[in-house]
Amino acid sequence: MIRRCLARARGRHRDGQAAAAPVPHYTWDHEARAEAAMLEITWPGWSVLYGTGSRLFHAIATWHTPEPLIICDRTIEGLKTQMREAEMTGLLHRWALTSGSVSIGRF
Repeated sequence: MIRRCLARARGRHRDGQAAAAPVPHYTWDHEARAEAAMLEITWPGWSVLYGTGSRLFHAIATWHTPEPLIICDRTIEGLKTQMREAEMTGLLHRWALTSGSVSIGRF
């Protein structure tokens, strides 16, 4: 026969009480998430996120690209640099297609 000892109640779960206990709400890396939100507002054409698990900034191009364009970096400055390079590459590629020139960089 198995007996249950009711003499000592331990922890949050006591006999006769609800099992639910209040859990505190934490906001992880709120400065980095705020920086990502500000960058998304100031750079149209990009969706910017911060991964709390990966500790990386992610930028996803929302403008038309031949294949999905996702950029990741550990710092917001590095992400801005990569975003700038991606936009310039996209502009040069579109210019080459619309102007009919075969090579880029020759004058």
